[in-house]
Amino acid sequence: MAKEVPVPEELKVLLPDLSKGTIVVGAKAYEMFPLVEGQLERIIAEIGTIMGKINSPDGQCSKCGKIIKNARPLRIYKCPDDDAPMLTTMVSPIEALMQSSKIPEWVSMITSLTPEEIKANMTLNQIKHFAGVFWKQNFTDDGLPPESLENFRSLLRKFGPEKQPEEKKAETPPAERIDASPAQE
Repeated sequence: MAKEVPVPEELKVLLPDLSKGTIVVGAKAYEMFPLVEGQLERIIAEIGTIMGKINSPDGQCSKCGKIIKNARPLRIYKCPDDDAPMLTTMVSPIEALMQSSKIPEWVSMITSLTPEEIKANMTLNQIKHFAGVFWKQNFTDDGLPPESLENFRSLLRKFGPEKQPEEKKAETPPAERIDASPAQE
């Protein structure tokens, strides 16, 4: 069993109070702390779902709403059913976030305001500021002790997809170049 000890001076930078930021909703400001694991896990899963929509290869007919699978890679620009001239293929990240209605839920989790209050008061610039504070507190390495940072990076290299055993590297033939440009006549 681990024994509780005072936080060593060199690790005090990891305390949430030292990483707090301020966000604004309407005319009021709120302290925001780095998220705890359960909160972060939930938000990361939701961001993954939103990013899947942003990066989808599918297209949707702007007229009839039909989903065309793999429209972007197949360069399908018109609906096969009604010949609508434009398929909507990808939304911008901010559009996807706004359409998901997740931002009010996330800000609610942090401020205890209701999602309705947040929707009624938070401006786009306030949302952008919130996103910046959220990123800095939860995804940057600012303040992480150098030894911890290097150990974490070593762990990622050890288990990351780019790491292959030396013998597999030698067996894998180099990828052939595929020219995707149309043939010259």
